[in-house]
Amino acid sequence: MKILVVGCGKVGSEIARDLAGSREVDSLIAMDASSHNLKLLRKRTPRKLQTVKLSMSQKTQFHDLLEKVDLVCGALPGRLGFDLMAETVKAGKDTVDISYTPRDAFLLHRKATEVGCRVVPQCGVAPGFTNMCVGDASRRLDQMNSVEIFVGGLPEKPEPPLNYRIVFSLEDVVNEYSRPVQVIEEGKRKKVDALSGRGHISFPGVGNLEYFLTDGLGSLPRSYPKTREMHEFTLRYPGHADMMSTLQVLGFFERKSVKIGGVELEPRQVTIELLRAVMSRGSPEDFLALRVEVKGLSRGKKTHLRYQVLDHYHRRSGISAMARTTAYPCTSVALLMGRGEIKETGIVTPEKIAQDERLFRFVLSRLAERGVKMKMTTLAHEKT
Repeated sequence: MKILVVGCGKVGSEIARDLAGSREVDSLIAMDASSHNLKLLRKRTPRKLQTVKLSMSQKTQFHDLLEKVDLVCGALPGRLGFDLMAETVKAGKDTVDISYTPRDAFLLHRKATEVGCRVVPQCGVAPGFTNMCVGDASRRLDQMNSVEIFVGGLPEKPEPPLNYRIVFSLEDVVNEYSRPVQVIEEGKRKKVDALSGRGHISFPGVGNLEYFLTDGLGSLPRSYPKTREMHEFTLRYPGHADMMSTLQVLGFFERKSVKIGGVELEPRQVTIELLRAVMSRGSPEDFLALRVEVKGLSRGKKTHLRYQVLDHYHRRSGISAMARTTAYPCTSVALLMGRGEIKETGIVTPEKIAQDERLFRFVLSRLAERGVKMKMTTLAHEKT
């Protein structure tokens, strides 16, 4: 199996390292536009690895690389993810991508089907692993009535005032705080404001956290349109949402440029650079808290399924919980794809894969081997 990993930042580097350690992978090419990222990766991944400094704008060289591999793992920021998948589909290459792209990956479905390749989009932790949990629940239930997803990566030792530290692309974090949120309420799909729907949750092993709506359902509303209620919430330490909401209301996330002293500036880009310094403070130790609540009917009884993960920074390897929990669903699906276990061509969603119990168990077993353990609990069985 020959694999190309595109994007070697905080998460992409762990995707590359994990795949390079698999006996099933014969060779691995890591591509990034940053020499610094590639240098760090070479220090951590000495075997099976070839690094290539290249950007997505260099199309000819990129397609030359594609000719050398069997499949591709994409780990670029969301704004670049769709372009990557479009290029790999042109080349007829199977692809697993973790980015949350503004454009709908299903726009590539017809072309991917025509050329006979498979593309699994949004296959990180959320969306991605959370979708797999919902896919597994759909297999267990005769009817799904509600889906509530809670997920967040947070520092173990928060530093005021924001109490947050960057664990993936800051650009994508700001997108979460500003992008309209897709939900299903009372059986109808609609969009609501990000940072709305706030509340508090007690998470075992962590304590009290706040939650608010973000656009992280991915393909779930499309896959399960008959679900009555469906929401995805981001978890943060209490008070964070108020501060981000203030920035949003004041226009700090706006893309429309303003002129200051004769210079055109985009508020959003200025905000990202200012936040980068503040959100890089403190120690790197983090944790990932995830809970998926699915309610429905099973054999005529009300059933409540809960999927829960709490993962921590891996001190021996220096890998963040966010990188671990985002990378390993991607690498697991990539191995399944390389084995030929995913038969369907075109766009294949993570939830579709997890509807096959055997495939979902494979993903869970690989995560567990790496210390990422998911607990599934049935909380209620009541007659209707």
